[in-house]
Amino acid sequence: MPVASARSARNNARGAATRERLLATAVELLRRRGYAGLSISALCERAEVAPTAVYWHFGSKAGLMEAVIARISGHYVERIRAEAMAASAPSERLDRMISGIRSLVTTQPLGSLTGVAVVGEGRHVTPELRRALRRAREREFEVIASDFATGAGGDRALGETLAVLALACTNYAALSYRMDRDAGEVDRILAGLRDAVERLLAAGDAAATAPPPDPGSPRR
Repeated sequence: MPVASARSARNNARGAATRERLLATAVELLRRRGYAGLSISALCERAEVAPTAVYWHFGSKAGLMEAVIARISGHYVERIRAEAMAASAPSERLDRMISGIRSLVTTQPLGSLTGVAVVGEGRHVTPELRRALRRAREREFEVIASDFATGAGGDRALGETLAVLALACTNYAALSYRMDRDAGEVDRILAGLRDAVERLLAAGDAAATAPPPDPGSPRR
């Protein structure tokens, strides 16, 4: 390998390692201190990097937060998704999804509420950060809606409805558990989610397989 290429490869590896260290440290500080406590100086001191590294890799604090939210939500979404898709039967996939959400809510309640927690800090939230959080939320929604649409025979509208329902119930269960630490209430919320998903999927199947109306039949 030419000397210049070897040097470039080493620099790229160091850059990737620095970016990963910043991300991991930012996730830790966000969980401990909230967004207001996640200052660039505290982050760089903990990660042992120069402040310029944050702007080099993420452009701004909002860019850093977009990557942090994507890291947190993406990790949980992919983990739950992988566990669910490993099952062959639709009912078992749904069971695994509900089990994964329960684990997320009861062991890492901030995982599903990170964006909500950040936005809740009011005066610290800039328009740039709101846009970054919106992009992260939209990516998460797209993954979930696409998976539901696949399970619903390609029905995109139904997939989006189910994604909204799943995210709303997950956030509600997480908020409930953060306040009361009542796993039984979480189970009741998620049982309702499971029942609603089953009913909506069944209704979608029925609509898809229903014979077309007879054009000669009288209208009601």
